[in-house]
Amino acid sequence: MKKNLIKTFFLAFILLINQTIGIAQHRVHLKNGSQIVGKLLKSDASSVSIQTIDQSIWVFTNSEIQRVDTLGQNFGKATYKRKGFVNYTELGPLAMSNRASNGVTTSAFSFQTTNGYRFNPLLYLGVGVGADLYAVQTFVPVVLSVRGDLSTTSAKIPFYFVEGGYSINATSNDVPTIKYQGGATFAVGLGIKLLFQENNGFLLGLGYRYQESSVTEKLQKSTEVFNRLSIRVGFSF
Repeated sequence: MKKNLIKTFFLAFILLINQTIGIAQHRVHLKNGSQIVGKLLKSDASSVSIQTIDQSIWVFTNSEIQRVDTLGQNFGKATYKRKGFVNYTELGPLAMSNRASNGVTTSAFSFQTTNGYRFNPLLYLGVGVGADLYAVQTFVPVVLSVRGDLSTTSAKIPFYFVEGGYSINATSNDVPTIKYQGGATFAVGLGIKLLFQENNGFLLGLGYRYQESSVTEKLQKSTEVFNRLSIRVGFSF
């Protein structure tokens, strides 16, 4: 069941990536001031047809068109917002072989939303909160997030992220002799953002996630460390 869920998740992700890359490639500037962004279907001596992300097809005669841009050429000045508030909302699996103290091989799924301010393309500071659902424990991480865009010359923007903070252990426990505690958490990685407009974009990230926790049972305390490969998908706006 779990393998089928993961397979379905990645198939849906691949389809979404193909859809996004295939559509948001060109911008048609009309003489009336309007702009249409989408996949260029046809461009000849008489007309231009373009398909937008909602699958609508627009046809314009050349007399209506001021110019047609490829996003990778005119992107930097037209759509990228260099400063301002940005939200990142991401989710995905935390994958790696790791056993808990009771011998159970754990798996995890992570969700996180981060709010902050971009000072320039290379520096964004924000505060994130989320939920990490392991097979045997549940954490609520609160982190300081540092991010940056490594290029602003096309609609496909590589980025980095570094995060650190503390995770509250929210594991449900019905055994009074066992106490779960949280610990430090840290994440670092790289990703790619497919930009729609200004801050709005689709995100794919890959990185490393570190999580500490402890379990106290009958006054005996043991420390556990979770090391994970973090796969994130989400949106920025």
